[in-house]
Amino acid sequence: MRKWFIFIVLLAFNFLLMYGINSANVLMFNNDFMIYLNKENKPEVPKEDDNPIVEIDTDFNGESIEEIGKKIDNYCEKTPLEGHGEHIARASIMKGVNPYLIGAIILESSKCKTDCSVIFKECNNVSGIKGSPGCFGGAYKYYSSIDDSINEIVSNISKDFYTKEAQTPYKMYKELGMNSSWAFKVNNYMEKLKRGK
Repeated sequence: MRKWFIFIVLLAFNFLLMYGINSANVLMFNNDFMIYLNKENKPEVPKEDDNPIVEIDTDFNGESIEEIGKKIDNYCEKTPLEGHGEHIARASIMKGVNPYLIGAIILESSKCKTDCSVIFKECNNVSGIKGSPGCFGGAYKYYSSIDDSINEIVSNISKDFYTKEAQTPYKMYKELGMNSSWAFKVNNYMEKLKRGK
């Protein structure tokens, strides 16, 4: 009987010891509390000055955002896209995407070089993106501004294609559900935008 009593006391002590250690670990972890026995191993906390502001390259193949924006605006003269060239250039370059590719996709999707599509006119949707909030029958996404729609197409192209090294219309069209004719038209628009006329 005495052996059983000692066994139960030891078992209870062991349980309480393990519970206490576990609780202490959780408390230390949740509060980012660390004890360093050796000062040499203690990591240095970075100062604010150790994280300099990284300057973003605002050029694309030697052209500035303003120059590219002006070329896009020149080509889109007298269309609702005129005046959005610099935004297309800035949003694209900041995401590491070819601004002429974005401009060309927008021109092909919106049809604004001739007469803008209903989706563009009614939903501010420059590229036929579907989603909510719905517009034009509920399938196509409504944007409060053309620039908001430009931002989304740039983000989508950057995330869905540039990360996969698909950076030309001919490498993109199948995944977009388009045909080679679409790729040809987009490529043709790209060349015209580069010339600015």
